[in-house]
Amino acid sequence: MNKKWGLLISSVALSAMLMTACGGDKEAASTAPAATTGTQVNIEASNWKFNQETYEVKAGEEFTINFKSTEGFHGIGIQGLDVDLQKDGSKTMKIDTAGEYTIFCNVICGPDHAKMVAKLVVK
Repeated sequence: MNKKWGLLISSVALSAMLMTACGGDKEAASTAPAATTGTQVNIEASNWKFNQETYEVKAGEEFTINFKSTEGFHGIGIQGLDVDLQKDGSKTMKIDTAGEYTIFCNVICGPDHAKMVAKLVVK
């Protein structure tokens, strides 16, 4: 009987954590100011989507990714690149080779977490 209660309590706690991950504190202060020089790529995340499906930059030119989580708690990673931003943050970088990179939410944020993908196109 005690094992059943322990399992039930653990399941409820895990469910509560997953459900609240995206509904985080909307009033939290920004942890990193947005950069103001060069090309700006502004990525906003809300509950289970990004504000655009595709973001474009020019190969060989410096750009700054400005990330903001506008609803819930999200982050971004970019497959094949050294990008790991959470809640709010910025990163300046340059990509020399043209190609396409997958942007994904790197914070487990709820039932549609896996659908949070976009594309960075380097032309």
